Amino acid sequence: MNSKPLISIVICTYNNADSLLITLDQILRQCLTDLSLVEIIIVDNNSPDHTASVVQSAIKVSPIVMKYFFEGRQGLSYARNTGVEAAAGTYILFTDDDAEIPPVWVDEYIKKIRDVEPDCLYSKINIVWDKPIPWWYTNRYRPYFVGLDYGEMSLDVIDNNKEFFGKNFCIKRDLIISMGGFDPALGRSGSKLIAGEETLLYRKLVEQKKKVLYFPSAPVGHRLKEREYLEENIKKQFIDSAYSNYHIAKLISRKQFLGRPLGVLLTSLKMLLVSLILMPVSWILNNKQELFFHSISLSRSVVLLKLWIIEK
Repeated sequence: MNSKPLISIVICTYNNADSLLITLDQILRQCLTDLSLVEIIIVDNNSPDHTASVVQSAIKVSPIVMKYFFEGRQGLSYARNTGVEAAAGTYILFTDDDAEIPPVWVDEYIKKIRDVEPDCLYSKINIVWDKPIPWWYTNRYRPYFVGLDYGEMSLDVIDNNKEFFGKNFCIKRDLIISMGGFDPALGRSGSKLIAGEETLLYRKLVEQKKKVLYFPSAPVGHRLKEREYLEENIKKQFIDSAYSNYHIAKLISRKQFLGRPLGVLLTSLKMLLVSLILMPVSWILNNKQELFFHSISLSRSVVLLKLWIIEK
């Protein structure tokens, strides 16, 4: 028996108890020969539903050590930082309350950690469509559905072009603590569909030349909520991403103009111009997909420009 687990699985959850129950059941059915290698940390981010009772029921039947924590400060980054602090494992394996978890998921991570000893590792995320794909969907929205697939070969990640998502990545606990954890200014908070909390962490890992590995053999699925099929949701998500993009740019941008990130200004002006040109073209061609995309792209560009003007 190990006194300290190798992996702490951290699941942060908000108001999604029924889906969390499915994910926990799948995690408890993992094919593991040594259960002491793993613990499960559930962080309830102020859920108004029956999340607490779902977790307490799971704790009673779990063959794996499972712990429940409540984080009253609203925001995914706050919840994840609470999970990091509570974890006892050498590595922390993050997933979400809407993840489809295959039986060999944890075992694949354990094997790869023992074989390679990376600082950070991550695997595929497949979008689970249980209804017809919406008319407006194209692969340009894939990151907003946290879909991730960099192929069937393991890759040493050395640049900023293969970002991971919080639904399926693993990192050394001491390392993430040394990097300051997740930025509370980023990450979803209640109804605010802001993301980017993993982006800063990913960039720090690459910048510090840490050993980062993508491997395809531990995929999870993203089980979609009803609202994720709606055009109103992707519109809000797409436009809200302007806030995280601007915040990240303020922190990492090396080129400034009037004390603000120059790249944001140039990119938003370019996208604004492109949208203004292509919206009428899409309307004339009766291309609803492109018209929809350029309309929300225009809105996002306007928000970015407003942020650039108002905030420093």
